[in-house]
Amino acid sequence: MYYPICCHTFIKWVGVMRLEAPKFWQHKGFIAQILRPFALLYGLIHRKNFARQIPYNAKIPVLCIGGVVAGGSGKTPVLHAILNLIREHGVFENPVILCRGYGGALKGPSVVAMQVHTALDVGDEALLHARFAPTIIAADRGDGAKLAEMMEADVILMDDGLQNNTLEKSLSFLVMDARYKVGNGYLLPSGPLREPFEDALKRCAAIISTNGELNNDYDLPLLKTQIDITSTHDKTKKYFGFCGIAHPAKFQKTLENHGFFLSGFKDFPDHYVFTDKDMENLLFKANDAKLITTEKDFVRVPEKFKSRVEVLSMELFFENPDHLLSILRTL
Repeated sequence: MYYPICCHTFIKWVGVMRLEAPKFWQHKGFIAQILRPFALLYGLIHRKNFARQIPYNAKIPVLCIGGVVAGGSGKTPVLHAILNLIREHGVFENPVILCRGYGGALKGPSVVAMQVHTALDVGDEALLHARFAPTIIAADRGDGAKLAEMMEADVILMDDGLQNNTLEKSLSFLVMDARYKVGNGYLLPSGPLREPFEDALKRCAAIISTNGELNNDYDLPLLKTQIDITSTHDKTKKYFGFCGIAHPAKFQKTLENHGFFLSGFKDFPDHYVFTDKDMENLLFKANDAKLITTEKDFVRVPEKFKSRVEVLSMELFFENPDHLLSILRTL
């Protein structure tokens, strides 16, 4: 997906180039309104680019776990939950995860090697995925699918890519944060939408809700999820939280809701790669408090500091897994 130059300039001006979700994306206020012409231009260019891409039709099923808003909606834990169900119930035997490798320098197609690659090579999400299943990064998702076929995969789990048309999807799920939903409903840069919401709905088989209850106002099945904290921590200690995700307040609220006493909290841009200096500053601010972050952020912490950082591990699960399994078995 390509941004028009003028749209790119305005995105940088409002701070989105820091990869944060601006607050005006949640309201139809003044800044959102003055950016509407650029959103219209963005939409026209997106539709043109999408239409002219020729998708590769893979020989194996392709399941896309996608989103429609810029920033986090919970796609990564949703993908891992689906992967667990596939393995537990024997739906497929050799699943492979395919992602763009956002934030990494490699364009692929390449198989992620955890002992070789860093977040600077393949991005943080790819490193996290590789802990669960063979993972391919590819800027061209069609080329990534061809590599998966060579690896004798029997299904491709595609992380994001709903707006990418270089690979034909057998089935697509739309992941939505129940609290954020679609923000103000406008396209980038006026709002958070990466394409018109109606266009995304037409290409999806179901909506997967995260972060609370989502009213089913859409003509699609709704699959609800919940989150469990799987790591244990000494909550008699003081903690200093930090993260570089699209909605850092969600992580801070999660810590507070689960009984962590926070002496402070520091947010960074989404997918931010932490430097030695960043970690030294965090340790100084934390003083006698223990640093704690997300699993996705932890892979971007320099190796020599990892022993001084705790991770809040979470696992997502489906309230009605049988409903999801019935859909997956149609692949």
